[in-house]
Amino acid sequence: ETDIHVDEYQDTNNVQYKIAKLLTSVDMNICVVGDIDQNIYSWRGAKLKNILDFERDYPGAKVITLEENYRSTQTILNAANAIIAKNVFRREKNLYTKNPTGEQISLYDGFDEMAEAEFIATKAEGLIANGTNPEEIAVLYRANFQSRALEEAFLSYGVSYQLLGTKFFERKEVKDVVSYIRAALLEDNLSDLKRIINVPTRGIGKVALLKVLEGKSDTLPAKPRAEYERFRILLKRIKEKAETEKASDVVRFLLKESGLEDMMSGKGGEDEERLENIRELVTIASRYDNTPGAQGMEQFLTNASLQSDQDELMDQKKVGVKLMTVHAAKGLEFDYVFVSGLEDGLFPHARPNNGRPKNEDDEEERRLFYVAVTRARHKLYLTYAQTRTIFGTRQVNVPSEFIFDIPDESTVKEEGNFGLLRKPLFRIDF
Repeated sequence: ETDIHVDEYQDTNNVQYKIAKLLTSVDMNICVVGDIDQNIYSWRGAKLKNILDFERDYPGAKVITLEENYRSTQTILNAANAIIAKNVFRREKNLYTKNPTGEQISLYDGFDEMAEAEFIATKAEGLIANGTNPEEIAVLYRANFQSRALEEAFLSYGVSYQLLGTKFFERKEVKDVVSYIRAALLEDNLSDLKRIINVPTRGIGKVALLKVLEGKSDTLPAKPRAEYERFRILLKRIKEKAETEKASDVVRFLLKESGLEDMMSGKGGEDEERLENIRELVTIASRYDNTPGAQGMEQFLTNASLQSDQDELMDQKKVGVKLMTVHAAKGLEFDYVFVSGLEDGLFPHARPNNGRPKNEDDEEERRLFYVAVTRARHKLYLTYAQTRTIFGTRQVNVPSEFIFDIPDESTVKEEGNFGLLRKPLFRIDF
């Protein structure tokens, strides 16, 4: 007789589902544990249908609903219950706890993303000063590119943090763009040239690259020589743009003409995240739009390098507030949780057309927010920015619909004029 136990059944894909069916085809002896409301990995192939249809697949199965929560306060659970109740593709359950009612959920609307980030950094600073272990504080965000503003604020206030995942300026796609700019402005920069000569692919192989690095490009066969010449012309055009146009327009031009933007567009998943990250560089570059000529891009490069150094120093401290995406937070819990960027189009995220019905994507976004809220043990902060610079353009935001789903009696508004109180430590003015 075969006993099959499957954990996190809501995250199983087609292959895993079929394996479980084959192993239990004779005696139907299977026990699974899962939460429909925490299915957030469709982009990895997880099929919600697997757990929704469990009783149909295994007639006579006994369903045991686990509704008592041992982690969070009742205030947090009331919010979580109200949020997830709007989903149709789920099984009814209502979380409760014997824990105290707890503090109200704090809401903060910053003028922009820097004000939002500064609010979070100062609140974390205050919690730590009052004895909270920084390891028990987490800042969650929907999209990876949001980490940059948060990293800057934490660096500015000297609040130790750990970013789960790769820090912004250490991400491959970000390094590629910076290398393009350096290769264009600094002639004979062989390390950057080597990094981006085949990004996107140009058909310049290892042998051809070696000849380029040796200064023997004129000996290349016709096809790779033509590709290399086009690449050199692109770098020259980037340099010319840098000498005459705004820094943000230079980065926009680079993303389009290099093919980097097209390489990542319309594919969803990790490519979508990479595209958002390189577009965030346009926003960062826009800070230098009023600096004339190539000096703006030089400042951009200098500060990018300095921020990487600051990140490295912060890494050496090891202990700190955790910064991570909501996806990365699944399965974790913290005393204090900040969920940031709660704006329509950001969280819930505006996804590219991926062939799935929109209502399925909408429900997964709501499940993702449910996961974020239920990471908190004692206190939850929800924040958003009234305006946010996306791809170098400032846009006015509508607050996330999720905020309005939470009962009014569960929330309290936080006040504070943040965003201009301190100058970032990494900033250099020439």
